[in-house]
Amino acid sequence: MTTFDLTQDQRALRDAARTFAREVIRPTALEVEKAGGVVPADLIRRMAGLGLTGLDIPREFGGQGFDALTSAILVEEIACGWFSAATYAVNMAVRPIVQAGTRAQKEKFVPGLCRGDLFAAFALTEPETGSDAASVRTRAVRDGDSWVVNGAKIYITNGARADVVVVFARTSDEGRGKGLTLFLVEQGAPGFSVGQRFRTLAHEANPIAELIFDNCRVPAENMLGVEGEAFAYMQRDFAQTRAIYGARCVGVAQAAMDYALQHAVRRKQFGQAIASFQGIRFKVADVLTKIEAARALTYRACALVDAGSAEAQVAASMAKNFASDVAVDATAEAIQIMGGHGFMRDHPVERFYREAKLFELGDGTQEVLRLLVSRDANKKAESGESARLD
Repeated sequence: MTTFDLTQDQRALRDAARTFAREVIRPTALEVEKAGGVVPADLIRRMAGLGLTGLDIPREFGGQGFDALTSAILVEEIACGWFSAATYAVNMAVRPIVQAGTRAQKEKFVPGLCRGDLFAAFALTEPETGSDAASVRTRAVRDGDSWVVNGAKIYITNGARADVVVVFARTSDEGRGKGLTLFLVEQGAPGFSVGQRFRTLAHEANPIAELIFDNCRVPAENMLGVEGEAFAYMQRDFAQTRAIYGARCVGVAQAAMDYALQHAVRRKQFGQAIASFQGIRFKVADVLTKIEAARALTYRACALVDAGSAEAQVAASMAKNFASDVAVDATAEAIQIMGGHGFMRDHPVERFYREAKLFELGDGTQEVLRLLVSRDANKKAESGESARLD
């Protein structure tokens, strides 16, 4: 059994992140969200100054060098303040550069991304490609000392403000999952443009956009990693990405219930605080139990990632799937506890509720994650094994 008891250092880091999230990140979120703005670069730089960005990036390239579990602990606290700010704590657009990039590529981009001086986007999704990532149609063809990229990506977080975009493109027709290659497309590249900006239910502080590649010319030195290996990289990295994503779900769920419960102990009806009513107390107990269960699944998945366990992929799928369900339930119950107050934008719980729906869609839909878990269970059953995670 892999354990995840927190060390003194992890607890100290968690407490510092919690204080900063409460005193700085959440007030900034309320102000920016009301104004319809984006996550301020100044906030990201302040986070960087406190060691709250690039959590899983090696120190030599400007990150903190934390393992998955420590990263998840801190991401949870940041997400308690603002889900959108947690994007910069562990940015899935930076990891491919670190994992597959040359030293020159890392030195050019990663330190600035960790400091908040540069923005990056991760461009996989296309009009006809979502959960079926192997069916990418954007194509790149070698032309002398460049690659020419044609295609379009949609629903790309920070696509409109990115200085560099990690792009998945097909470089051969060798099988569905083979023949995909990663490229670093920089802002201003010939043939690269931003198309539609999408209005979304939530998460507009990291604006989501369409990216268009029309004979976009990318220097050969901007190919990332080995040609044809993009899909293999993505498969290897998803365990850590999804495990840490579970912490973002837990953070928002916890923030919503904490806020609602603090309201409930102050709000008086029929001569007593509504928190004393049995209907409210049972509701709170049930939700808090689910949050603790989601936290435990998330931490264990991260511990398995750190241990290099073959079970990490399934554990991460379980954690992200369950934690996103819990976040949706917790934020809905928080609004119910607060009544009309929870429906008002003067309180953050309505934003938590809107944000939570994204958790069931991003980085693997509920349906895809359940397929992954059940596929693993079937394989074990066929070989006579227990379906439990060891």
